[in-house]
Amino acid sequence: MASEVNYTAWLRATKTATPKLLHTMLRIKDIDATLRFYVDGLGMRVLDRVDVPVRRATALFVGYGPDVCLELANRWETDSAYSHGTGYGHVAIGVPDVAAIFAKLEAMGVEVIQRPMALVENGPICTFVKDPDGYAVELVQTGDAAEEDS
Repeated sequence: MASEVNYTAWLRATKTATPKLLHTMLRIKDIDATLRFYVDGLGMRVLDRVDVPVRRATALFVGYGPDVCLELANRWETDSAYSHGTGYGHVAIGVPDVAAIFAKLEAMGVEVIQRPMALVENGPICTFVKDPDGYAVELVQTGDAAEEDS
């Protein structure tokens, strides 16, 4: 019996008068390891999961809210690592407390590319880490950590 699929996370409001960024897709190998990074480590939610038998793939849509999200695509029969090529840079995620998220990820054993620091004078604190598939993720301080509840 086929279950009803909610495609809202995939399509993100199909009836818009102007173009809209919907999602960015990353190919992943291990769903559980990837969800530990994005959900447990970065605090995202699984917004939708779509199995696509014709593509022999599962698409997980993760994010913080109803607008932009990441599609994490797992091909069912892929055992080898994906090549990122030379064009991929990173996914940037704004967080209210870079130091706290960095400490959490480091304790989880996440690979660190660059420890937290300001990249430019008077700029926000940033750090770079790798997700389980080796994709670079930049975390950017978007708030004053001492005032994140305000």
